[in-house]
Order: sequence, then C-alpha cells, then structure tokens
Amino acid sequence: MHIGCAAKASAATLVRVLAAEAVWRDIALQIGGDAVAVDCVMTSADLDPHLFEPTPATARAVSSAAVLIANGGGYDAWMDRLVDAGKNSGARYIRISDVVGWREPGNTHFWYDPAIVRQAVGAIASAFSVRAGDAAPAIAARTETLLRDIDAIAARIRVMRTRFSGARVAATEPFLDQLLNALGLDEAHAAFQRSVMNDVEPGPADVAAFESDLRGGRLRMLVYNAQTVTPATTRLLSLAGAARIPTISVSETLPSKLRWQDWMGGILDQIEHALSVDANRRPA
Repeated sequence: MHIGCAAKASAATLVRVLAAEAVWRDIALQIGGDAVAVDCVMTSADLDPHLFEPTPATARAVSSAAVLIANGGGYDAWMDRLVDAGKNSGARYIRISDVVGWREPGNTHFWYDPAIVRQAVGAIASAFSVRAGDAAPAIAARTETLLRDIDAIAARIRVMRTRFSGARVAATEPFLDQLLNALGLDEAHAAFQRSVMNDVEPGPADVAAFESDLRGGRLRMLVYNAQTVTPATTRLLSLAGAARIPTISVSETLPSKLRWQDWMGGILDQIEHALSVDANRRPA
C-alpha cells in the first residue's frame, strides 16, 4: 500500500477519508479542506492500477475511514472486496461508477471527463457536509470554486473541439478515450488499444495496420500511456518519432503536487500543441 499522500487537517478533523486513487484524493481535499484528513492508496505512477493488490495495511486504512472513495467499474475491485468483507460497514462508500450510472463496457477512466468529475464532486461534497457540522458552509464554498474550475476545463474542451474535430489520432491504450471523444477526434486502432489494456498481445494484423499508419504519417498525434509500457507500445513510440508525428505522454495517476484542474489543463496544452503542428512538415 502506498499510504503517504495524506493531507492532514488539524486535531479537530471531522471527517477521515480514504481514496483509492490520487485523483479522487485531490478532489476530496479540494472540497473538504481543513475539515478532512485524506489518505489514498495508489499514488505512484510506477504502479499499474489494474494489477494492484491490497495489503494488510490497505485493509486497516479502509477500516478506519468515515468516507471511502473508489473509482468503481472494476478499476479498483480490491476496494469492493474489502468493503464486502466487512472491513468497514459503517463508512459512506462512494463509487464514482455508481454516481454516474456507469454500465459495461464503458470506459472507467472517469477523471478525464469533466461532466463525470462534476457529478463526483456533488456526491463527495454531500457526504462531507452531513459529517462536517459547522464546516459545512466552508465545504459548500470550496465546492463552488472547484465546480467553476471544472466548468472552465469543459469550456476549453468545447473551444478545442471546434478547431480539431475530425483529426485522426491514435493511442497505445484506450485510457484517454473520453477526453479524445469530447474533443471530436477520430481515434484509430481501437483493437490494438483494447489488447494492450487487457494485457494481451495485439494481433499481427492490428500491429501491422497501426505501424503502417505511423510510417505513412496518417495520424496527427500518438497518445502514449506512460504507465503501460510494452515492446509493442515502445515500438510505436519509436515509429512516431521517425515519422515526426507529435506524441504526448500521459499517465493514469495524478502527478504529485498537481490539482486535477492543473493536470487536465496540462494534458489539453499537450494535445493543442500536438494538433497545431503543420501536417505538411512530415515526410511523404
């Protein structure tokens, strides 16, 4: 377990929170401020979130929290197992997948969708407010500030969509689908991406088609998942570089010391820069 990202409040802390992922820890802290003490489990970008297994320390942290926040949708199924085992039946358990009514086979990288983050903020703020006593007005004020920031990110996405809609791009894994779709981008090579996500070797035909598009300069951008590195994805990165196709590297884990809105803004900066490159500068 990677506890150690705790954001500690004063001794008068009213709400103790455990978030499965660093991104939901950040959202919880922005809402709760000094009325909460927030720990999280998965904080390292070196971890593959899909392969994480809880430890006894994880179970102890679950048992001591008043509010538990998980992504849901199978992304952090270990949290479900701990809660189902009765590790903390009295806690308020917030699964973002339940909040937004997620259904299979939908993408579970919810934090890349401002509309979903907005819904998550409402659920988390509500859970904190009923437990925070006199701190409830401050929680409401912080929530409004965060919602304005979320709306600003959503507005920027709409503006970028008018500029880049229809641009043909690809990714090494479908983790950024929600954001790429919101931008109106034409995302290619879904079968290859699903194989990487499911830890399966991509089929020869899928590999050949992806590599051919890179060599031929038929993609405007390659999105590289920095947390899922395989020989196949490393080769794609190399081919993109040789073809002078802009590449952006994104992780699934919120980088240390960044807020969600700063992280999303940085990703949008990368995408905007990549798609603004003159397509004619590539070799034929």
